[in-house]
Amino acid sequence: MGRAWTCLVVVMLFSSCGIFVQQAGMKNFKPDERISARGLNDFQYDFVYLTALVEEGFPRLDSVFPKPLREMEKSRILAALDSTRSKADFVVLASSYLSRLKNQHSSIYLRYDLKSTYPYVVFISSGEWYIYTISTAYDSSAIGKRIIGINGLTPSEVEDRLIAFTFGENRINQQYALRSNQLYSNPHYLRQAGVISWATDTLSVSLEDGTELNLRPVLIKDEVPYYRLAEKSEPVTDYRKKTYSYSVYEDLNFGYLQFNACHDSIDILEGIGSYVKTWMQPMARAYVIRQFNKQKPSRRVAGYYNKEYPVFRDMLWEMVDSLNAAGIDHLIIDLRHNPGGNLTLGIQLMYFLTENDSLDDFQDFAFTSEIYKAYFVDEYRDLQRTYSDGLPDRALLQTNPGANLFTDVTDVNSKYFVPSDRPVFKGKVYVLSNYRTGSAAAMLTTLLQDNRMATVVGTSVGNNPTGATIYTPMKLPRTNARISLSTSYKVRPRKELGEVQIPDIWLEYTINDLLTGRDPFLDVVMREIEKNGRNGK
Repeated sequence: MGRAWTCLVVVMLFSSCGIFVQQAGMKNFKPDERISARGLNDFQYDFVYLTALVEEGFPRLDSVFPKPLREMEKSRILAALDSTRSKADFVVLASSYLSRLKNQHSSIYLRYDLKSTYPYVVFISSGEWYIYTISTAYDSSAIGKRIIGINGLTPSEVEDRLIAFTFGENRINQQYALRSNQLYSNPHYLRQAGVISWATDTLSVSLEDGTELNLRPVLIKDEVPYYRLAEKSEPVTDYRKKTYSYSVYEDLNFGYLQFNACHDSIDILEGIGSYVKTWMQPMARAYVIRQFNKQKPSRRVAGYYNKEYPVFRDMLWEMVDSLNAAGIDHLIIDLRHNPGGNLTLGIQLMYFLTENDSLDDFQDFAFTSEIYKAYFVDEYRDLQRTYSDGLPDRALLQTNPGANLFTDVTDVNSKYFVPSDRPVFKGKVYVLSNYRTGSAAAMLTTLLQDNRMATVVGTSVGNNPTGATIYTPMKLPRTNARISLSTSYKVRPRKELGEVQIPDIWLEYTINDLLTGRDPFLDVVMREIEKNGRNGK
């Protein structure tokens, strides 16, 4: 069910082999219908090409981006691209089109030369904007102050305009996207959003104490010194540079699993088949295996698996044995740094947390487009066998009717097999998740919540539990921009809970939390643990 899309990135590394795989081995779909280049510049041509890919491959397109609106936006953007020679403007305008899909797996990336930026960084909490970092050319007392206006607009008005260039699926994720990509300080986005008229304009930022910051753009090439928020961290939950690791706190009666990426060595090798051309797959696998066998593998490969525990299942077995031996009653699963990967690893985790073999799964649907057919060959063939009278074209077809959630982990022939005599943790489970919890990690959060296996603390996750899904990478021909499109569809187990995942306890960091090093997520869980006592007493 899960799909290891980022294993492709792992294969494309800084060696002669890695670069060759990146340039020659990556699958790239091309529309059957020829696009006429007459009268189009390169940016216009690639935009038309992009819209053709969206029309072909995105499931339930009319429900999120109706055709009349698509045609109107296409005309608007083509007209705007007629006079531009800027990669930046192309990215901004193409982003505004893809943003209509409200889908994090449908995005565009093209490196461009950003010459200037406004010298400040914001932090967003509960819909309020705060100064997080600012150039030393301005007063350091602005740090931590709430913003009440930007060029005569309220922060919420600016936010609404900038969200139109993000790929976020819900409000909190859209806020994170504009914050992490610093759209609020990028002159190209601010100009397209109507916040400034020219890239050289002053940005007037009004603070709650009456201070007015008149920010002038600074050149990126200049080394501008900054005042920064003096942020501290909580030792228990501080970020660890490992894909996954655990700790047992016997005196506090809890275990802590920091699960930062749904990848391990098995997943990386298994995922090559989906995104690398068939003739290149042996070379890609050989390259990755060589990295695994090195004492110090490539930095980027090392970032996608834990050399201490190359197989996630092995670490889970050890962790649960340790928790049970110590009589621990509570387990905290921290997914706040996890952008996703392969959901099957998350299902392995669930298998160590329950003896119930009849849990509810997502309903998975393939969209039988030419793009899906080209990328997911085995899955498409399975559908052809199911529909022996002919596979309907461009239809949503369920790929897992009546499937058991644990099929992949209980099948002895599966690379993800977990023996039935595995240790099981039967205590209380808490999940810490937020807007950075994406893709497979977001789906894992939903599965644990919808099956009533955990209390979820945090914000809505980065990907909605019902909607288009599956990262499918492609490249535009003229600009070489990298894009991705969702090509499948999923429906959460408990449909009555809605398309957006809502945690059991909503919680966001505040500016004060960052200053004091307090983790409010951990604090909430610790209060629950203290209330429950040992063995629930």
